[in-house]
Amino acid sequence: MTDTEKQYFSDMYEKHAKSVYGICLMYLKNKDDAEEAVTETFIRIMQANPAFENDAHTRAYLIQTAVNISKNLLKSSWHRNVVKDEDVLMYMATPEEESVMEELLQLPPKYRVVLYMHYYEGYKAQEIADMMKVSLSAVLSRLARGRKKLKDILTEGGYFYA
Repeated sequence: MTDTEKQYFSDMYEKHAKSVYGICLMYLKNKDDAEEAVTETFIRIMQANPAFENDAHTRAYLIQTAVNISKNLLKSSWHRNVVKDEDVLMYMATPEEESVMEELLQLPPKYRVVLYMHYYEGYKAQEIADMMKVSLSAVLSRLARGRKKLKDILTEGGYFYA
């Protein structure tokens, strides 16, 4: 690997590692497994050594790879069944984010991940669909159902009054 390539991947890691980590953490709900998934994601990217046209393609490829790795870790026999929600909560910056995240973690992964990518990472629905390799209507449906489920949980928890 040339010095230029090393610098390119180093810059890519610095720019995108936190976002990739957050998405892995939403799937895996365990800090150690999320860190492992991030490492594996960047190793695979380096091995593939793709040429990206722009930063949007880089992010999409990274997220798609991270999602696939996270799903595979969930399916694998060595993945721990112990869920450490406090690992996810430590990642959040403010008490308000921690409160919402605590309730968000109660949702099934298909809703939890889409809501996280949209509201915490700022991805548009079409971008999420492309990265997760699902239809736009599936993402929009998951966003709507996830918001409703989250609102119900927050209402039950006394955060909102219906």
